[in-house]
Amino acid sequence: MSLTALLSHLHNPASTLALQTLQGALAHHLSETTPTPTPLAATAISSPFYLTQPFTHAKLQSFSTAFRHATHIKYRALLEDSKKRLTLRTILGRSRETLFGQWVSDVFQGIQGGHPVLRLAACSGLLQGVEDVKIGGNPAEKDGLIIGSPRSAVENETIVALAEVMDTYSTTPNTQSSNSIEEWEREFQPAGQDVLSLALILASQSLPLVEQRRLEALPLRTLARLLTTTIASSFKYGTFLSSVSASVTLSSEKQVHVSPLSTLTQTLQSLSSSHFTTNISSISRLTATVLSLLIESPRPVDLVDNLYNVSDSLDLLREIAKTLEYDWVSSPLARFNNLEIAPNSKHVTQQIWAILKTYLFTTLMLSSSVLSASLYIPPRSSSCSITAATLALQTLHLLSHLSFIISQFGGVTTTTQGFEHLKRTFYMALDILAHSEGQPGGQIVVPNAEAYVQQVCLMLNAQRAESAATAPRQAKQAFVLASIEQVVPVLSDKCIRNWVWGICYPHLNDSSHRETYESAHSVVLAIFASYAQKQQQITTGEAHHEQQSPLFAWAKPWSDNLNQLLQAGPNRLPESRIEHPDSQPEATSQAVIQTGGPRKEPECVIAAKFIQRMIPFYAKCLIDNSAHGKLNSSQLRLAYAALVRSASVSTFTDSDMPMMVKIKREQSEYNDLVLAWYCIQLLLDTIYELSSTPTTTRQSVTKGKQRVVDHTKVPGASPDLDRVHRLKLVLVSTISSLPVSLMLRCLDEVRDLLLPGPLPPKPSPSIPLDKLQELKASTAQAKSEENRKELLEALFSELLEKTGDREKEAAVRWWYQYRDLLVLGLSGDGGDTKGSSSGWLRWRNKLAERSENDATEKKEEAVSEAAVGLREQLNPTVLSRL
Repeated sequence: MSLTALLSHLHNPASTLALQTLQGALAHHLSETTPTPTPLAATAISSPFYLTQPFTHAKLQSFSTAFRHATHIKYRALLEDSKKRLTLRTILGRSRETLFGQWVSDVFQGIQGGHPVLRLAACSGLLQGVEDVKIGGNPAEKDGLIIGSPRSAVENETIVALAEVMDTYSTTPNTQSSNSIEEWEREFQPAGQDVLSLALILASQSLPLVEQRRLEALPLRTLARLLTTTIASSFKYGTFLSSVSASVTLSSEKQVHVSPLSTLTQTLQSLSSSHFTTNISSISRLTATVLSLLIESPRPVDLVDNLYNVSDSLDLLREIAKTLEYDWVSSPLARFNNLEIAPNSKHVTQQIWAILKTYLFTTLMLSSSVLSASLYIPPRSSSCSITAATLALQTLHLLSHLSFIISQFGGVTTTTQGFEHLKRTFYMALDILAHSEGQPGGQIVVPNAEAYVQQVCLMLNAQRAESAATAPRQAKQAFVLASIEQVVPVLSDKCIRNWVWGICYPHLNDSSHRETYESAHSVVLAIFASYAQKQQQITTGEAHHEQQSPLFAWAKPWSDNLNQLLQAGPNRLPESRIEHPDSQPEATSQAVIQTGGPRKEPECVIAAKFIQRMIPFYAKCLIDNSAHGKLNSSQLRLAYAALVRSASVSTFTDSDMPMMVKIKREQSEYNDLVLAWYCIQLLLDTIYELSSTPTTTRQSVTKGKQRVVDHTKVPGASPDLDRVHRLKLVLVSTISSLPVSLMLRCLDEVRDLLLPGPLPPKPSPSIPLDKLQELKASTAQAKSEENRKELLEALFSELLEKTGDREKEAAVRWWYQYRDLLVLGLSGDGGDTKGSSSGWLRWRNKLAERSENDATEKKEEAVSEAAVGLREQLNPTVLSRL
């Protein structure tokens, strides 16, 4: 098209020429017109064709694209010209950067003074073209062009043009600019032609390319409000699912059918074809940038208003998400899967999920930017109630309403290649919430985390009563459990008992919804880990001034009375009588010291009792969940090891323990570690029971530390060997979680299980000696050699890599003591009597005798040392009276 024809179409407001044709002609002549493109640019921006009201998205986008393509054409022309020029001319002449910068300046001069909307469109296209040229056509050849001053001028003009558009077309509540459009004029504008929204689309394409310090010249609070409103209107404020129930019918084939003429179908089509929806990505990106700039404002005076503006934006997004969740949960589509939807209606559900996922991406982009910027918010002042924790709490509530969409990506706990941006936003919000600061003064408080837990628990209970759809409710439960798991360390014991445990318990044995099932177990393990960490801090003295050990409260009467004895002297005893705490059934909850009356049971004692009740229950629960289809081997091993570790934590230090209590503890073997050994013993009993047939009669006789198990086998039955093997691996995994005394005892049990086959039965009249070898051979075939090797490798790894420094010496010594027996037993080498049946019996008797002798010696040494220490503290007179 010639330049004359182009000008004639530009001056004709009713031109019927296709926009793409006019766009291409304008781009071509802008890049080729000599000596300067300034007159053509000025003619285009003031042409009646583009100035015709109302502005449309198609015309504005075509006008912007023409300037962008013109930069590409000019860039390619300069590259071709540089290849044809002689070397001397190239050296002496002007560079490509200079020529291109001069052309950009000439075009920029032509668009100055035009209508602000068209000027914004032209600058937007020109700036995008300059950015494209900066990268170059072939990055490997580094043929990009970088221009400095001309680009800065275009960026500044883009900011000025957008500010003029906002001043002309935007209205703020209760106020209106003198240059803004009158209300009576707005009534005559065609529907759907919001000039300000069209301008925001153009700005969203170019402002991310502008240096951020230049954006601070804009009224950011007004811009953030306008952008957030544009996003909300793009999704019809979440109401596009309100007509689902009225549009869905059930066909004769029991399939869900949506009529093409229904309100839902028409609404989805209008949303999908809307230019706001197609540009939602760039609009969201600009909104995220503006919100982060509001939080990073260098002026403290503006920060308070900025934070309220950001909080209002998140509240609007949450209201949309709440509406979407309510409409979806109450719709029939939430109760049907994809197979139950008619083939001619599946495209409708695909459109629904596409729009829902688009909204999820939008909220994640905005909330992630807000949370990242909120990390640098200064400490809270008295004039502002919005903090980083407040924004994190809003984000978590927003995501919880969208949990039914998040479940389509595998949830927030999936270990596969999932939605990384979702996980980053989710865990960032939880970290901010868990580490939120309280009132100034140096004290760290966490009311926000507990408030969030209570709110989501109440929300779950309300949804369980209102919703009949299972999938959305399970998705919400999984999301809530996953979030609670991360904040358990900062929750109070009372909150855990009253709120957390109640929502975990129903899902511990229900594996129908895998994510909820695994999240419930993760929360319980987090409770045990948090309790163990607190007790370890008490033991090391890090938190002794904040919380006392329950065992210290149990021994407090002994400590107080011993101090009185030492202060009274040899000729004077206190009037009150020293009574052993065991003689008082309620010594822990109502300790009676001297003449004092009952006192209120401290929170730490209540928490300890709660954990003591949970440990046996959860040990049985984990063993029940070792069946096929429940927890896998890795999950089971980690869970049971964490349980044993929590049960093994010592809550009483030697420095705080009175000497008489030390003697009492040494005399009562494993008294304080009874819960830890209960978990081990329960596991051992289950292993031996499952190793036997269902009709096996089992008798256990306990002699000290040695357990003798008599199995009377019934032919024809097969034990659950896979489950037994998993439980054996679980037993091995608990070794590093035990203290030295229990670790050695557990190692002896593992040693018995590692030897080939079940324990060889002793010769009896019912089993002849010649049948003994056949019985051993048949049982050895039932157990896989590969499983035994796996157990041995797991044991070696546990001893070498996972045991602590205090236990490693004893573990290594035990390993070298029985290594030959274990290796010979696993290799099946019969050359040595240690690997034979008779050799095994002799070794077992020797090991039992050695274990009993070692235990007796350790007990005698402990009691002797305790008695010597007591004599050093008490004089003979007081000792004789005791």
